[in-house]
Amino acid sequence: MTMHRAKGTEFSRVLLFGVTQGAIPGPVQDETYSQDALAEALLRERSLLYVAATRARDELAVSWSGQASDFL
Repeated sequence: MTMHRAKGTEFSRVLLFGVTQGAIPGPVQDETYSQDALAEALLRERSLLYVAATRARDELAVSWSGQASDFL
């Protein structure tokens, strides 16, 4: 299930895998966004990760390889 589809649901256990820098937040080209648009895009990514993590009722596990996302 994607993080987008998880909105409004709840699970006993949630595993978030691949929470690495470059994946979450996704790649953003600085030159294609104004500062305001870039800040808004990063806020949406952070909020989406928060929604995914808070779907866990009892247990949450997060994995990554290399550099973990700055959002953790």
